[in-house]
Amino acid sequence: MKARPIIKFRNGFYGFLCIGVALYALSHLFREDFYSFKTNGISDVFTWRIAFHMHFIGGAVALGLGWTQFLRNFRNSYLHIHRRIGYLYLVAIVLISSPGAFYMAMFANGGFNNVLGFGMMALCWFGFTVMAFMKIKNRDIDAHERWMIRSFAVTLGAVTLRIFMPLMIISGIPEAEAYQAIAWFCWVPNLFVAEWIIQRKYLAAAT
Repeated sequence: MKARPIIKFRNGFYGFLCIGVALYALSHLFREDFYSFKTNGISDVFTWRIAFHMHFIGGAVALGLGWTQFLRNFRNSYLHIHRRIGYLYLVAIVLISSPGAFYMAMFANGGFNNVLGFGMMALCWFGFTVMAFMKIKNRDIDAHERWMIRSFAVTLGAVTLRIFMPLMIISGIPEAEAYQAIAWFCWVPNLFVAEWIIQRKYLAAAT
């Protein structure tokens, strides 16, 4: 069955946001001044810079490719490509980006609140993605999809951060306070939406 125009538009806009933010993240790897956002001097440490590059490169791959995994027609027509992209997504997050993100979180601007917020985000990202992989290896497709929805909800934190952080500042919230909020607000609401999608889909299927 062909996708309706509204679904095509939604998927196209969704992909545009993901690819756009992925390319934006990669562009920072070529800007020396980007390190200036750090206020505690850690950006001069070699291991932090390695973690920074791991996080941004792996995260860009996961974001730029991951959205295609939820295109039903594409998945059904090109299952072999879906699987290969899935392995790339797994490696990009579990072996590259989330370890880098967790290390960076330990030195986050804003103190303990942000260390905890971004650290929990990295751990959930890692854990949800591993769970999705374990479920598909056990051929539990429904559970795999549920965990992938949760995993990509955290991946989309890169998008929601870049949407809500400027909106908070424009609305008059001081930048330091906005950054305290965004450490949680960029990913926790995404998980609530993910659970709503999961409940709506699987409850509807059950009835």
